[in-house]
Amino acid sequence: MTISWFGLSSFKIVGKEITIITDPFGASSGLTEVRGGADAVIISDSANPLCNNLSSISGSPFIIQGPGEYDIKGAFIIGTPAEKDGNGTVIYSIELEDIRIAFLGPIKQAVLTDAQKATLEGSDIVLVPVGDKTVLDFEQAAKVATQLEPYIIIPHSYAIPGLKIGFDKLDKFLKEMGSEAAEEDKLTVKKKDMMGDTTKLFILTPQR
Repeated sequence: MTISWFGLSSFKIVGKEITIITDPFGASSGLTEVRGGADAVIISDSANPLCNNLSSISGSPFIIQGPGEYDIKGAFIIGTPAEKDGNGTVIYSIELEDIRIAFLGPIKQAVLTDAQKATLEGSDIVLVPVGDKTVLDFEQAAKVATQLEPYIIIPHSYAIPGLKIGFDKLDKFLKEMGSEAAEEDKLTVKKKDMMGDTTKLFILTPQR
C-alpha cells in the first residue's frame, strides 16, 4: 500500500485492487485542485468546499460521505460521527491489506469518545489535522493522535506554499510531539512493517 498527500486533508491511498482519495479540494484553496482516478472517494465533511470537490476526480468512484460500513474492492471502511453538534463531520477507519488507517479530517474535538475509539481501535496509521486552529490546534492534535497508540502518524492540514488559508506551520506540532520525523514523497507500507513500541512520524511532500 502507498499513501501520498495532495495537501489539506486530501490523501491518495493505493492498494493492489483499489485507489482511494480523501477530501478532494478545489482551486479556491490556492492549491492545484486534486485530480486523478479513484475507485472510492471518502469525504469527511460534505458541506465543506475544502473536502467535497468531485469535479476533477475521474472514473466512476463510489462516494462515501457519511456514517456507515462500506466494503469496496477489499477495503473495509467504517464512518462514525465526529462530533455531537450534528454538523455532519465524519471520522473514518479504513482497513486495507490488513492495515488499519484512522482518517481524521476537519474535526473539532480534542478527545475521542469511547464510541469513536472503539471504531478506530487497533489503528496502525493515523492521519490527523495539525495546523487548522478552527478545528484542532497542534497540542490537541498530538493528544488525539497519540490516544490511538498507532505505529505511524502522518500530519495534514498545515501551512504549505500556495495555500490561501491561515494554517499554522508544521513545526509547532513537531515540537509538541518531541520526536524526529522522516520526510517522504509517498509512504509505502506493509503490515509486517507495523512492529515495535515506538510511534513513527512521517511528513509527506504535497503532490502537484
